[in-house]
Amino acid sequence: MPTSPDFPYPRRYNSLRLLGFDYGDASALFFLTMDTDYSRPAFGDITLAKSVLAALLHSQTQARIRIQAYTLMPDHLHLLAGVREAGKNLSAALGAFKSYTTQLYWKRSHQVIEEQRVALPPTSVQKSERREAAPLLAALMEWRASLRPEAIELKNWPRVQPEHFLGKHLWHESFNDHIIRNDADLRETIEYIVLNPVKRGYVSKPQFYPFSGFGVEMDEGLDAT
Repeated sequence: MPTSPDFPYPRRYNSLRLLGFDYGDASALFFLTMDTDYSRPAFGDITLAKSVLAALLHSQTQARIRIQAYTLMPDHLHLLAGVREAGKNLSAALGAFKSYTTQLYWKRSHQVIEEQRVALPPTSVQKSERREAAPLLAALMEWRASLRPEAIELKNWPRVQPEHFLGKHLWHESFNDHIIRNDADLRETIEYIVLNPVKRGYVSKPQFYPFSGFGVEMDEGLDAT
């Protein structure tokens, strides 16, 4: 696959390209990380975060990108993904996603600057009764449900300020790729993706993070409050 500023890079790997590997193979998976420009915590604004995830999981995006797992952090997006159809260009598909979400960012930036207010997660949440919480907890632990960001307290969340929305660019341009080579590599990558919010101290368990999930081919998923 040719290098392009539209193709993001992972943090834990160098660019590892395999001689003779078919980068247009629809069965191939890649670990990808898309950083925000200057690592600004733009997705700490949960309004923007929800818009970007909605774009990622939209049918138009998934018609081109085969998404297996994802985690949107305040300053980057982790993806385990590949092309939907053989011969298609993953770089071009991600470039289209970046272009569209940048437009979402511009729109949200105008609102944030005008109102001088960022939408942050709640600092306290009223817990459900044990009888109500039990089935939800079971669904969460099996990745059959996801919490809304308004319904959970996220610890150690960055102190996002309106000034973080003054920049023109949403995404960083640098890139690299990592090809998933075997089942062990796949398991390690999935664990890395979903455990990122735990390592940052946002949640105690990866299932509680509202901006993580799996592609519809791996898990149909439900919304929960």
